[in-house]
Amino acid sequence: MTGNERQPRVRAADVAAAAGVSTTAVSFVLNSRDEGNISPATRERILRAAQELGYRPNHVARSLRRNSTSSIGLVTDAFASSPFGGRLLAAATEAANSAGNALLMMDLGGRVERAAEAIEALESRQVDAIIYATMGFTELDEPPVSRIPLVLANCVTRRPGRPSVSPDDAGGARAALEHLAGLGHTRVAMLGGHFSPGARGDEVGNVSGPIRWRAFKQAADVKGMDARLIGRGWAIDDGYAAAMEALSLPGARRPTALFAVCDRVAAGALLAAARLGIPVPEDLSIIGFDDQEALAESLVPALTTVALPHALMGSTAVAMAMAAARNDSPDPAHRVLECPVVLRGSTAPPRSGRVAVEPDRAR
Repeated sequence: MTGNERQPRVRAADVAAAAGVSTTAVSFVLNSRDEGNISPATRERILRAAQELGYRPNHVARSLRRNSTSSIGLVTDAFASSPFGGRLLAAATEAANSAGNALLMMDLGGRVERAAEAIEALESRQVDAIIYATMGFTELDEPPVSRIPLVLANCVTRRPGRPSVSPDDAGGARAALEHLAGLGHTRVAMLGGHFSPGARGDEVGNVSGPIRWRAFKQAADVKGMDARLIGRGWAIDDGYAAAMEALSLPGARRPTALFAVCDRVAAGALLAAARLGIPVPEDLSIIGFDDQEALAESLVPALTTVALPHALMGSTAVAMAMAAARNDSPDPAHRVLECPVVLRGSTAPPRSGRVAVEPDRAR
């Protein structure tokens, strides 16, 4: 046989002959319907024969029998350009594969007007359900239209009803405030985080910013802490400018801790502190939001931050999509995932609240 010739496909009948059983027994085992029908010894013999022969199931035939293609579509607005897309995609792929499903992805590259076209393309491939994921948390005026079950990930609709999974932005902001309060800080500032619907390009911002600020401020008010919002952007230079403004306030009003709307803004705040000769965390604590891969842990000092659960969103969305494909109603229909604080080296008690000598730091 030459290298260009294809070997004949191994059939279930070939496995049956090699194992000395009927094709019905092979079908039971290879379709996970053998419990109570096939003995463990026979099951092991069939699986060993299938492995030795290199048997691969015929997914087309199986999908016709089951009226299912064992595949899930994933439409996303900007995986390729997002620092978080890899986490969601990897977890979603692993969850789908573990359940015997294939995950078919279509990245819109920021052209959300093509969502309907992408969904139609996946429908034509007869996927069992579709996940629509946005890389920035989004409140949709209307959900994407689909003829098959559709689950939203990292986005919600203004009117309830569509199955969805999203992060607890408000809870994460409250956790950040609780962390700073627990360290003894009483003057804090949040940096950046505007959202301007209708603006063009990068000026839009993200709806998460106002959500995080409202929760942060409310939690600070409960604690009797002085909290203010400074700056509006989401980039490193926005964080630098906002931190320079915050740290220029008179001593009695100057915050001892900064909560950045995202890790990029926190990186800018660290640059501002270095420019002003303010040691972090000794004289200034900084906490971010996102736990952005290849950034938060790599900063100096490593950044304490609130983690967005992108991996858990991916696996949860797949589980909800598979349930919807079985006509099972997700319970609850909308799942909100915790955003925990990840403790690293950029936060500490304010200097006025610490003793002069700290043996643990001196070692």
